[in-house]
Amino acid sequence: MRHWAGPGMGIADITVVPNRFQVLVGGADNTVRNVNIGAEFNLEGRPRLGAEVPRWYGETVGFWDEDSLITWTANVQGWFTHGSFEHSDQLELVEIYTPRYDGDEYLGLEHEAIFYDPEAFLQPLRQTRFLAKRFELNEWGEAAQTLPYHYIRCNQTIFNVDGHGVPLTPGTKFEYTVEDLYGRPWAAVWERYFEDGMSRPEGESLFGF
Repeated sequence: MRHWAGPGMGIADITVVPNRFQVLVGGADNTVRNVNIGAEFNLEGRPRLGAEVPRWYGETVGFWDEDSLITWTANVQGWFTHGSFEHSDQLELVEIYTPRYDGDEYLGLEHEAIFYDPEAFLQPLRQTRFLAKRFELNEWGEAAQTLPYHYIRCNQTIFNVDGHGVPLTPGTKFEYTVEDLYGRPWAAVWERYFEDGMSRPEGESLFGF
């Protein structure tokens, strides 16, 4: 989901060969997504390519339909992303990449994504966007626009202090609790600091129905 978050998707460096479609992105961090063309998921349990271990960017298989690429992503680690919604480890995506032309000139890729998550979504979500072509791969020289890939690393400056995000200067010392990053840490922090001693009324729902 980081590829759909505002800070997470900068310029995409896309490499295409017959059996792999790779997207390299530098935004709030560095991400690589590989579409393994012609590969098939192991459907015993969660759809996956390797071990049954969820991955931050999932695992993706795909196939070509003439000049369009259709992909299926599964085995995604449930999480919460910058400016986006929470999703579970049941999240799966179907994506369609279709080239856009103006006459014979190639302009970029139409990208359609359908998100499925029976635990987090009431119904599938659909998003479309256009990835405009910026330059050719390995187009170097004075007249070229190609730039070397800009590697990005986030350095943490905001820390959890009693349930609040606090910017701290170098050298500051404070007691820090390491949260279970796979166990919805935002919910655990909220319950610990802001719902301590609270309980839900018995026999009543949240909205009274």
